[in-house]
Amino acid sequence: MKSKFTLGRILAVVIGALLLSLVAGVLFRGEYVTEQAAERSFTIDEDFTKVRKIMVRTNAAKEIVTMGGDSEFIEQQWEDGNAELGGEKIGQALLRSALSNNPDWKLELQGRLKVRTLSDAIGHEVIELGQQVEIVPDKLQSQVELKQATEHLLGYSMSTTLARADDQTRVELKLTQKIKLALPWFAHRIADRRVRAAAEQSLANQEQAIRRLLKENADKAGLFPLR
Repeated sequence: MKSKFTLGRILAVVIGALLLSLVAGVLFRGEYVTEQAAERSFTIDEDFTKVRKIMVRTNAAKEIVTMGGDSEFIEQQWEDGNAELGGEKIGQALLRSALSNNPDWKLELQGRLKVRTLSDAIGHEVIELGQQVEIVPDKLQSQVELKQATEHLLGYSMSTTLARADDQTRVELKLTQKIKLALPWFAHRIADRRVRAAAEQSLANQEQAIRRLLKENADKAGLFPLR
């Protein structure tokens, strides 16, 4: 009888300690940093030359970042840009490449984007992103990096590559986010899964947005002389 009573007390102490730790975890949240990445690839049943023309003609470089639906565009500035194309300043280099007779032409653009985040995890913050765009006859690549960390967003990297694949276009998307959260210890893995799932959903949304952009502008490709 004495041993049962002692065992009962031990179990009560253990259960109480567990409950106390859970309550403490809920009441006292610590900082937790999660870094999650997602990748997505797909093929567009359209010749890359036509896709490239549409992407440039509509200045999709600024839209790429916000196509995922978790941020909204504020402004974009290209370095040394002074030619109005697609409603934005792209720069003299774009015109030179477009009208050049060189079959191996290459266009490199550098600029900055300001967007407002709409993520529940990050909140509504205005962030500045550096963007590098490279366009060659068979490939268009955009690389976006966070210029300065904010209270919750510590890192952001987005890579978008469209390349010729015979008579189609291959698209590769990569997104990495580093986010600081206030969480109890037992919620860390849940946060990892949710942030990763959010990144994967953002890329899925981006795919749909790219397809929609190309479809809506399919009849405008011939308006721009870039080969």
